Amino acid sequence: MDRKKNEQVHYAALCGGLTGCITRFVCQPLDVLKIRLQLQAEPISTYSAVSKYRSVPHAIACIYKEEGLLAFWKGHNPAQVLSLLYGVAQFSFYERFNGLLREVPYFEEHNRTRNFFCGAVSGTYAALVIMPLDVIRTRMVAQDSGRGYRNAFHAISEISRKEGVRGLYRGLGPAILQVAPLTGGQFMFYNMFGSVYRSFATLPDNSQLPPTALLVCGALAGLSTKLIVYPLDLAKKRLQIQGFAKDRQTFGKHFVCKGIFQCLFAVTTNEGFRSLYKGLIPTLLKAGATSAMYFPIYDMLLRFLNTNFPKR
Repeated sequence: MDRKKNEQVHYAALCGGLTGCITRFVCQPLDVLKIRLQLQAEPISTYSAVSKYRSVPHAIACIYKEEGLLAFWKGHNPAQVLSLLYGVAQFSFYERFNGLLREVPYFEEHNRTRNFFCGAVSGTYAALVIMPLDVIRTRMVAQDSGRGYRNAFHAISEISRKEGVRGLYRGLGPAILQVAPLTGGQFMFYNMFGSVYRSFATLPDNSQLPPTALLVCGALAGLSTKLIVYPLDLAKKRLQIQGFAKDRQTFGKHFVCKGIFQCLFAVTTNEGFRSLYKGLIPTLLKAGATSAMYFPIYDMLLRFLNTNFPKR
């Protein structure tokens, strides 16, 4: 790979990392809400007398009253590092792998297939890199106030000491199963919606989309893919808190399972099929907001670097 291509990969990595940091900070409260609702074994219903959180508004009010405003940014530090590493790993690998596949005749002629395949592979690679941080983030959001881990470093130490490396990779199965269709589909849907817009607006195939179109295409891509893989995300979160019951005494019944299939079966059997989509509302809001910001910010940062620091 020549110097120009190397610089393009480095720019992609930098822009991906910065984009992840910005979107994570803005969307962290939605992430806290999502995780809390996903982990609740009791019904999320205004008619339930045993549920800690009965709706999204009730959860917001309850968290603020019991834990204060900063509780909406619990787990933010590991989540921020997670977003940084995920963005760097995903976009740098995507750009590099996409460049390689362009030299393959089949993928050169089938843009959507190439975008899906590159997105899926890059997302899987990124998920492996950030999995321990994902476990730490989930547990810090899920733990009682005054219990559990003091910070991310304490969490790494405690999990490694008590549960070993396996503890840092709890939920890896559903994470890998969901990341390929999630990330691959996101890139594919993003480019597909972009193509539809270009056709509707009679723009050239490779033309730059206006900011509004980037916003809409990113949001639609995020919403479309999130709906497909959501039950796997719920299973991942519940697997990540296995062995963590003593530090979540105020959140109701602790859910116990041994694997992804047992988890999905237990949720469906004991809580109902709709429970596979607990926390969907903040999840969709987060997915739409994140995707809507992610691609436009990434594209703008990349254009800024290419304009002000042109490749030699």
